[in-house]
Amino acid sequence: MRKTTVFSIIRWVCGVVVCLGCLPLAAQTMVPWLTRSADNGRSGWNSQETQLTQASVASRGIARVTIIPLVGDARGMEAQPLILPGVLTQRGTRDVLVLPSMANVVRGVDAHDGSSIWQTTLGTPVTGSKAIDMWQINQFWGCISTGVIDPDLKRLYQVCWVLPNAQGTPLPAGAPSTNPNIARYFMFVLNMGDGSLATEPVLISGTSNGQSFVNPKFPRKQRSSLVETNINGVKTVFGCSGTIQETSAGAAGYCFAFDVASNTMAAMLAMTEGEGAGVWMGGQGAAADPNGDLYVTTGNGDFDGVRQFGESFLKIRYTPASAGNAASLKVVDHWTPWTDLARSGGVAPPKNKVAGVSAPSDAMSMPVGGGMNMNLRNAKVVGEIANDGKLTVRVVPQAMAQGQWADEDWGSAGPACIFSLGLCVATGKDGIGYPIKTANMGGTKPADLRNPATNCAKLAAPPVWLTVDPGPVSPCPPNPMTLNFFPWGDTAHMHMTPVQFFDPLLNSWTIFAWGENNQLHKWKVSSTGTLTYLAQGNEFASANVRGASPGGMTGGFCSGSSNGSDLNSAILACTIPYMNANQVVGNGRLLIYDPVHLAANGTLQVLWDSQAHGVQFLFNKFDPPVIDGGHIYVPNYNGGVDLYTLTPAP
Repeated sequence: MRKTTVFSIIRWVCGVVVCLGCLPLAAQTMVPWLTRSADNGRSGWNSQETQLTQASVASRGIARVTIIPLVGDARGMEAQPLILPGVLTQRGTRDVLVLPSMANVVRGVDAHDGSSIWQTTLGTPVTGSKAIDMWQINQFWGCISTGVIDPDLKRLYQVCWVLPNAQGTPLPAGAPSTNPNIARYFMFVLNMGDGSLATEPVLISGTSNGQSFVNPKFPRKQRSSLVETNINGVKTVFGCSGTIQETSAGAAGYCFAFDVASNTMAAMLAMTEGEGAGVWMGGQGAAADPNGDLYVTTGNGDFDGVRQFGESFLKIRYTPASAGNAASLKVVDHWTPWTDLARSGGVAPPKNKVAGVSAPSDAMSMPVGGGMNMNLRNAKVVGEIANDGKLTVRVVPQAMAQGQWADEDWGSAGPACIFSLGLCVATGKDGIGYPIKTANMGGTKPADLRNPATNCAKLAAPPVWLTVDPGPVSPCPPNPMTLNFFPWGDTAHMHMTPVQFFDPLLNSWTIFAWGENNQLHKWKVSSTGTLTYLAQGNEFASANVRGASPGGMTGGFCSGSSNGSDLNSAILACTIPYMNANQVVGNGRLLIYDPVHLAANGTLQVLWDSQAHGVQFLFNKFDPPVIDGGHIYVPNYNGGVDLYTLTPAP
């Protein structure tokens, strides 16, 4: 019998399910949904869905049949639901849906009806406050990121923010605190069958670039999801983070490696020397290619292309420990569109800005071509001998970027990585899509940024305005401050990771992107990375505040499904807010699109719309739906997850 400790799991079957109708839920064949956005490429696509098709959704419609409640938190969860089919549990073999709440309570429920299988409390969360969340949307801060499931071991790897006891280990019960400085992040490894701990919680810790991940003065914000790789039999779980006060001196972005075999921290990498560069990507995790290399986009921070990687797209390589050498994480390639310093003009920064909140000065719209010169104040010129023996000169900024556009957060969304093409499309708050070659990103240096045309020529193809058409404005202008404007007065920020789909009608890869205050957009991706606009929807995100500059966050979040290459089976499920979801808890809208066949006027067709059917729910920002086995799971801010399925045939 397993030894009982103070950190043992509290499990009980609560069986609390709120049914909104007497609709039968037939058991469907399900596929594993092991990580956020379905797979390591973050495609957001389930290609083995047989129940939900264009015809079935259009003719029968869908209905919300169950609200699966979470425990201990008014808002519910920030993590995306994960699914492991065919798990042996105390209730027999079940398809287990995993739901970690912000109160650090993880539920394992039957994926078909939401009934409880097990429940586990991981520790005391941090109470929400303006120190973490300026608008105080969340009640608690605990399991912030999406974990990852190992299907072989049948284990969930989940990082949660927990108040420690005097011994520095998770406090299993106690009064929550509003002080984030005393909380710590732990890796929890749970058995999927019963929710029990497979090992004691492991503190996320380590040093890199002269800094410690655990720093009480600069609490981290681990919102980005986890990913697992298996390279030559070495299984490793990776996660990344930013810092709460992301513009404070001492803020930094990190990625870390957790060794599955030994259940220990293996390596840590800081992306700057304490000057921003957080990795959050709207909650998305690092993408991982078949070789195990990781791809992330960083947010605010300084940049020198050597140790400082603010506002950059990075390729990170993990080397496991061997022959007495410690395991390591290293940036092996990168591409950078501009620096914060160049975007800001060296004006006063938004001091101690909380991560995930747009700076107050962002409400000031600047005209296209607003003339301010690039300012490299406080920079130093460094001479270096290159490999060819020639003297090169680079400019190294010496201070964190300043000004209203120092909060540009290029890393506001995860990249769409189509590894079969050797390509990732990265985008951020400008709503510009940059096609980047995974094999040769360009290795941007500060000197390159003085010639944007040359720097953009390193891309696989020219960048495009992905979420909005602002008119005749180059996405790669000679002066990056030309980009300091809101198209048509509203933000066009991108927070969703574009959904990837190989369109059998076009015989081409396509991506779907939904930026703030705009419509869903579909783009064709050629084999060389060229992005071609195809179509857009008619429905606008944040429709109730759009037009009152700067509009609202957070744009749309989507997932798709199909039955292989059957073009008539493909659907795309998206949620959008009516209001500014960054500042208020408000209603959301669920839309099901036909992603293949366009309407007569060339727009994307809606197959089902929650607004037309009077279905209401509170919008959950940064959390895409999950489509699996005839079901659509939509996390809400009502404190649970909505389960939708086809309306039964008459």
